Amino acid sequence: SLVLESDHLNDDDEEGAHQSQLIVCSYRSNELDRSTELKTCLDTFEAAPSVRITSINLEGIDKSSTNKMISDTLKLPLRLTRSLANAVHTKSSGNPLFAKMFMVLLAEEKKLNYSLEEHRWQWDMDVVRNTTISESVAVFMMAKLSRLPKVTFEALQVMACFGVKVDEDVLGLLSETEEFAALFTSLERAIQEGIIEKRNGNVFIFAHDTIQQSVYDFLPEDQMAELHFRIGLQLVKGLSTCEHRLSHSISFIAIDQINKAKDTDSASALSPQLKEVMTSLNLSAAELALDFADASSALSYVHNGFLFMGENSWEVAYKPCLRLHEAACLASYLNASPAGVSKYSGLIMEHARVLEDKIKASCVVIQTSASNGDTEGAINSGLDLLRQLGEVFPWNISRDDVLLAFRSEKEHIVCNETKSRILNSTMQIDVKKKWSLKLMDLIAPYLFVLRPNLLSLIAKRMVDISFQHGFVPESATGFFLHSYTLINIFDNIEEGYRWEKLALVILDRFDAHSRYPKVKFYLTIFAAT
Repeated sequence: SLVLESDHLNDDDEEGAHQSQLIVCSYRSNELDRSTELKTCLDTFEAAPSVRITSINLEGIDKSSTNKMISDTLKLPLRLTRSLANAVHTKSSGNPLFAKMFMVLLAEEKKLNYSLEEHRWQWDMDVVRNTTISESVAVFMMAKLSRLPKVTFEALQVMACFGVKVDEDVLGLLSETEEFAALFTSLERAIQEGIIEKRNGNVFIFAHDTIQQSVYDFLPEDQMAELHFRIGLQLVKGLSTCEHRLSHSISFIAIDQINKAKDTDSASALSPQLKEVMTSLNLSAAELALDFADASSALSYVHNGFLFMGENSWEVAYKPCLRLHEAACLASYLNASPAGVSKYSGLIMEHARVLEDKIKASCVVIQTSASNGDTEGAINSGLDLLRQLGEVFPWNISRDDVLLAFRSEKEHIVCNETKSRILNSTMQIDVKKKWSLKLMDLIAPYLFVLRPNLLSLIAKRMVDISFQHGFVPESATGFFLHSYTLINIFDNIEEGYRWEKLALVILDRFDAHSRYPKVKFYLTIFAAT
């Protein structure tokens, strides 16, 4: 598990603005042997001179704590439970889970009994010492699990397919099918045995992740894959009947289950219609993962989507295929894989039917070029694409050219109605103009560094397009950059300030909070110049 906490120090600090982060990680020591990614991550932290690491090793509880736990459980004085606690501590090595399960085992095997005559718990120490406990939590738990009724254990296997916990709504949708109709009643016994719990009224959770892993590992891998498939398929079929508030989350849970069974014969034998559904669900999951900048998960969903599409996908399913390739292209960029960007963008350029279908991939290629240090190439690619969209700009422009362009149009004068015009505009911008604004917004930071004079013309054109064809969130960039031109080239501070406020009006109109960091970037560099 991982917890992040940021601490922003005062900007007036004599050393400037600082930011520190507290990262709290928890893991089991044996996980270092199983996870190379975890070990690599920890080694990287330890090697970084700016990172201070404090390791806290949590050992098992001591004999005194074990005695307090047992004394409290049995409602007996510490002096009476001390010998039992010592034996339990020795058997469990201080592991609280082992200690709890060993006590339950003693009660189940009638080695720990409640005396109605004495009104207290009683035990035979020789019997307790001769009771064996497995060295493995998994094996120990399986001994307890094996005594459950078959229907209860099978219900636990279904639950284990979702991980350590699962919402009641998901199990409820499954229970509406014939195969899983007895799911809730079968899980009641597991709740009584303390194997699972029901928290917050609607979440079923295993008492310990080791229990979940023990249940999950019981069936061979191929049989568990088939179970994943049946679960996922029933959830997919139930999407049409479930409440709207649940359909979004359940669709992702369903496709995760199906993807875990993608190599099974059952998945291969799906009808073409269901394969289309699986492709669509993987596409939606990939695009959501990209919204959270989770490139690795996005690529996984994309690849699974390709598996369900089959051959001739560009011909028979053009739009889904295009969107999957666009998602793969962007995910490759976020994953710092120029080769992936080249691969997927190349396929899009080869198969795209119209110019507009090439633009998303082209934008990613432009960003990749800039990230690799070829800012000039990124600018030229952007200008070339704008030319294809009908927006032609000179490759080089002087400050005098900027002055001439603005004076010829007498600049833009902000009237009292401009704010209401922005807020009340109902113009629907056409696709080419919308993409033109997005491209100008994309290359604006690069132009600021290498071609600031051209940036002024780009900003002016963004404003013109917005007023003539309609506003989009990217219009705010044009307004901000236009204010920069008015202030730095024409020394019109008052007018420039009003344009900055109009840019904020645009952001508010579209509720485009994600663009505020970019706005802050422009404000910062304006102040610096």
